[in-house]
Amino acid sequence: SGAKVIESMETEPVEGKSKKSIKKGGKVKPPPKMMRNITQAMVQWDMIQEGDRLLLGLSGGKDSLSLLHCLLEFQRKLPTKFEIEVCTIDPMTPSFDPSPLIPYVESFGLKYHYIRDDIVERANSAGKDGKTVSSLCAFCARMKRGNLYNCARKNNCNKLVLAQHLDDCAESFLMSVMHNGFVRTMKANYRINAGDISVIRPLVYCRESLMTEFAKEANLPVINENCPACFEEPKERARVKKLLSREETLYPNLYDHIRRALIPIMHDDSTAILRSYLEETVAKSRKVPYQGRKGKGKSNNDCPSEEKKESELPSHPVAEESASPSASISLASATEEQLVAELARRRAAKFALSGAMKRLPGGDGDDDDPTGQVCSLLGGNGTIPCRELME
Repeated sequence: SGAKVIESMETEPVEGKSKKSIKKGGKVKPPPKMMRNITQAMVQWDMIQEGDRLLLGLSGGKDSLSLLHCLLEFQRKLPTKFEIEVCTIDPMTPSFDPSPLIPYVESFGLKYHYIRDDIVERANSAGKDGKTVSSLCAFCARMKRGNLYNCARKNNCNKLVLAQHLDDCAESFLMSVMHNGFVRTMKANYRINAGDISVIRPLVYCRESLMTEFAKEANLPVINENCPACFEEPKERARVKKLLSREETLYPNLYDHIRRALIPIMHDDSTAILRSYLEETVAKSRKVPYQGRKGKGKSNNDCPSEEKKESELPSHPVAEESASPSASISLASATEEQLVAELARRRAAKFALSGAMKRLPGGDGDDDDPTGQVCSLLGGNGTIPCRELME
């Protein structure tokens, strides 16, 4: 692992665990409405298949703890067989101690990866020219995600399970529209750039209030995060949450409509496809094709060029076969749905870009998001590009 992990502790399932502890864990039953919403999301987004090895990112908050119990319930009831492992990243800050989760997770007989990583210490020298990073929250989130990916690879887990819910998706959508000028939200099921791990979010159809009520009623051991740096950051997400809350008092079905509206952009390739329409339209009014900012001295290897030539595009099997008569027959006999899907794939290949889009020309020259929500650091040190967190 490229990250400087101070300590990594793994706990194996305890074979000789008493029946009493198993019975105790089994008494925690998630509410039926939450289970129905998760079931619908799992079916619609093909989240779990036979033989999957899931790694749940457990922060100790109400959402991830609720999701833990839902996954255990599905594992007991579904005919589909899958394995669950759990990982917690301890950033070693004085105000956040998730260690009480260790005995709790052990009580369910799950393999538990508890990783201690002094993220705050590394943030002091991980910025430009060895200085402190501009956004500790963004840096911490990126380091945690990188550790989760490394843990999944090390333990042969093919899917990382995260606990963002419908409220998170709605807030991310509005923040992207208002501050980035782009239609995007968190994806329900997508494959990361490296191609070896999928990220799934079973709670994308669940309201936050469901997890809040369940955590209280079941007396879940929620670990409150009180990082001072987080409270110093601009609370744009909190402002958007209040905005949506006010609208919901006027329109009680607001989140039902938002959920339906977000489904198209929860798809893995939606960002690239929508970006293709944006670039094609904006390009018509450009006198000179946009080549990005000059004189910055930054490497944009993480960001694929927006104006890729056709010759530079990765070849697609269907595109290669289209030159032959047999391929023409195949396309001629294709259904309307297959043709639309093929068009979407080609658009996605041309404008592939995971995460936050680059700003359009004519900005103020500052790449940092004024809201503090988008990380401006480059990927490296065995971690992931910041843009990938936006998915």
